Amino acid sequence: MSGVAAGSRRLAALALVVLVAGCAAPAPARSVASPPDSPAARAPLTRVRAAYVALTGNMLPAWIAADQGIYARYGLDVELTYITGAAKIAQALVAREIDVAIAPAEVAMGPGVEGADSVMIASWAYKMGFSLMGQPDIQSVADVRGKRIGVTRRGSNSDIWAAAVLEPFGLQPERDYSPLAVGGQFEQIAALQNGAIDVGVIGVPANLQARQLGFRDLLTPEQSVIDFADVGLVTTRGYLGEQPETIDRLLRGSAEGVAVIFNDAERTVDALKRYTDVEDRAQLEETLAFQRWRTTRDMLPTPAGLARALDELARGNPKAASAKPDDFVDLTAVRRLNDSGFIHSLYPR
Repeated sequence: MSGVAAGSRRLAALALVVLVAGCAAPAPARSVASPPDSPAARAPLTRVRAAYVALTGNMLPAWIAADQGIYARYGLDVELTYITGAAKIAQALVAREIDVAIAPAEVAMGPGVEGADSVMIASWAYKMGFSLMGQPDIQSVADVRGKRIGVTRRGSNSDIWAAAVLEPFGLQPERDYSPLAVGGQFEQIAALQNGAIDVGVIGVPANLQARQLGFRDLLTPEQSVIDFADVGLVTTRGYLGEQPETIDRLLRGSAEGVAVIFNDAERTVDALKRYTDVEDRAQLEETLAFQRWRTTRDMLPTPAGLARALDELARGNPKAASAKPDDFVDLTAVRRLNDSGFIHSLYPR
């Protein structure tokens, strides 16, 4: 088999792990759910209509909690569906077609600045990071000036990240480099291969494949982390007020899902194999390490991360410029779980 054909097969396999990177099975984390024989455990499950916004590893806590029965132990029947894109999932939330979105802060902020009662109640993915990877002849970040940089789409996380990490180097989009929307990770690598872009914004574990193909790391995720209120739970103030007990249970179950990522590496890797059909150990371990690196156990977004999310929204919507991040979050319930010691109890002492 030629090197080109082998590379194509590797890229095809890579596309699967990039699209669904991170589905994992839970560790036996401690729970305060009702005992099996209690009246609460025998009661009918409360239905929660939930949707996740992307097939990426930062959805992992909700996937684990739903698929492995953690939510059910808290008396919840969480019906998970996939609605691609922040705009579409925000529309479904505002229309009350779903009760909860597993999505980034923009899903609360975007409708919120237009008068909706959408609100973020937790965020476990609080960091954003990619690999900035260039053609072999590009030696450093300084050499990015005048080059074409591939991003998923304009305004996407990859576009936001590139602008943030290149700014300290004196590089501004449009002025100093040309951002080009080329699609997902598979398309990014293909665009590098055919010379359509000079630099790609490559996520984990696709960066390993790009490196094997000879492309150069200009910045690694660890070198270029930025705070960003990424994926967590978004609902409406109406639902929050009507269903406080349901929200509490949902947060507890999600916290256990987060704990699995840190507590059971082998079961997580096994789940990654099952969901992605990828056997490459390096890719699986890179994905797990990346999710641990970007996930916060307390499920609290940072003020800087919320501010950055709102600033990015303001670039396309002037109404956001006069808003405050706190207008679109209610962290009362998740703070209560932290203050009570519940979240701390999920981790080995």
